[in-house]
Amino acid sequence: MTLVIVSCTLLISVGVWLPFLVVARNGRRLLATGLPAQAVVESMADTGMSVNHRPVVSFVLQVRLPSGETYRVTHRQSLPRIPMGVVATGTVLPVKVDPQRYERLRIDWFAWRPAHHA
Repeated sequence: MTLVIVSCTLLISVGVWLPFLVVARNGRRLLATGLPAQAVVESMADTGMSVNHRPVVSFVLQVRLPSGETYRVTHRQSLPRIPMGVVATGTVLPVKVDPQRYERLRIDWFAWRPAHHA
């Protein structure tokens, strides 16, 4: 009976955490190999969810590829504490885009530098 309980608990845990691990791995891979681009925040909204105590935000972004092509995309990603309150409509963010599927992208928070105002 104990083996059944442990097995069921393990199966449920894998089912819950596996999608998060896959998304995280894909995000890291996209940041390492994606096409660098710039995105302007058109709007953003709190989804009410958080990951590792970081709010997950729904962004509407206007993306500009190095070729000059632009497109709009809705993207959800967690927002680190540092840019919280600094990122707003009109903010330009560095992103990495999947060259095969432009709707897949990641905001590169490590490359982002806030604009300094005089």
